[in-house]
Amino acid sequence: KCWIIVIALLLTGCGAQETLETISDVYIQPVSATIQQVIVDVPQDAGVAVLQNDDAGKLYLCDGYTVTVQTMEAGDLEKTLRTVTGYSKEELRILQTQQENIKRYECVWTAAGEAEPQVGRACVLDDGDYHYVVTVMAGESLAGELSQTWQELFDSFRLVGPEVDLNTGS
Repeated sequence: KCWIIVIALLLTGCGAQETLETISDVYIQPVSATIQQVIVDVPQDAGVAVLQNDDAGKLYLCDGYTVTVQTMEAGDLEKTLRTVTGYSKEELRILQTQQENIKRYECVWTAAGEAEPQVGRACVLDDGDYHYVVTVMAGESLAGELSQTWQELFDSFRLVGPEVDLNTGS
């Protein structure tokens, strides 16, 4: 009799519990992170952006080199670096630093070009929500001459919140 009571008690504890689901007439979309504004001092010889759209960013044609400014989703640095450089994270030597709560990644690479090999340099600012990327590329013969210009460009690369009005500075 005791065994029958124990087995009956054990079997009653295995019943499925009722699960309730909440349904609403209004779709609540999760709040997405706000994209910050990119500040970069594009060289005087850049003129206006020759290509500009939400997906590809901005492309500036300068005197013998190009400057690209892009914003991508954060979370996968490998994907961002491969998109920007064509190389994986393991194939690049990456310099990582920190600016307040923003991670900064910089790298240099070479690639084949039509007339001569190309030298590229990239900087990625990672705020945790987005990757803000600036790249420059030039022919191998010009890259050395452009090092000071490129350094000034990358030194000026920073982010400001969307609440800052760049026209008035407030």
